[in-house]
Amino acid sequence: MEMQFVVVKKGIIEIRINGNKIPVSKGEGFFINSGIIHEIYAITPDATFICWNVGITLFDKHIQNKYILPLIQEGSTPYVLLDPLHEKHIIIIEGILRSFYVFKEQGKGFELVISSQYLLCLKELFNEVNLHSSNNIPIYDQRVKKILKYIHNNYHFQISLEQLAEIAYLSKSETIRLFKKHVGKTPFNYILTYRLERSIDLLIGTESTITEISNECGFSSVSYFIEKFKNSYDTTPKKFRKEKKVKGQVP
Repeated sequence: MEMQFVVVKKGIIEIRINGNKIPVSKGEGFFINSGIIHEIYAITPDATFICWNVGITLFDKHIQNKYILPLIQEGSTPYVLLDPLHEKHIIIIEGILRSFYVFKEQGKGFELVISSQYLLCLKELFNEVNLHSSNNIPIYDQRVKKILKYIHNNYHFQISLEQLAEIAYLSKSETIRLFKKHVGKTPFNYILTYRLERSIDLLIGTESTITEISNECGFSSVSYFIEKFKNSYDTTPKKFRKEKKVKGQVP
C-alpha cells in the first residue's frame, strides 16, 4: 500500500478522481490516500510535477498502527488538495519539495532527511484530515484496479470488452457501468486516451516512425491513429513532433 504526495512545479495539471476533474496549478499540490483510483493529466504543455509515492511499511509497527493505518482506514479522506496559502499545507508542500531535491543530490544521510520530511508531512496531514476531507466515497474496488492494470500492461495489443469482463468476473454491461462509475469514462474511451498519451511519449522521446508508434501503441491502423490524434490534439502526430522539436532547440 502506498500514499501519494504531488506538488506542481510548473504549469497546470488535472487530477481525475471520484468522477471529478480538478485543476492544480503551479505551487499547489495534493495528497492521495492509499488504494484510491485516480489519473493525472497535463493541461498545459509545460506542466511538470513532483510525485512522491510512500509505502506504509517504511516505518515501525508503532508508527504504522498509531498514525498511518488510521489515516488509510478512516474512509472519509480519499484525497486532500494542498493550498500554498494554507499555513499547514505549505509545510507539507515544502516538505515534498525538500525531499525531491535531497533525493536528487543524494548526499550523505539523504534517506534520513527524506524519512524525517515524510513524518513531518504526515503529522501536518493528520492534523488537517478531518477538517479538509474532500469526498466521503473512497474508491477501493479491486476489480477496477485489475482492469486498469491489464490495460496499462497490454495497451499495445488488441483489448476486447470480453477480456476486461473476464478479469473483473462481471458481465460486459456491468463492466462498463462499474468502470465508468469509478474512472469517469468507458473502458474503450480510457484505452484510446491512454494509447494517445503513450504515443506522445514516443513522438517526443524516440525517433520511431509514425507507423512504428501507431503499432507500438496498439492502434489498428496508421490512418486511425492519425485521425484520433488529430481529433484530440488539433494537429497530426507529424506536426506535433516537429513543433516540439522546434520549441526544444537552443538558439
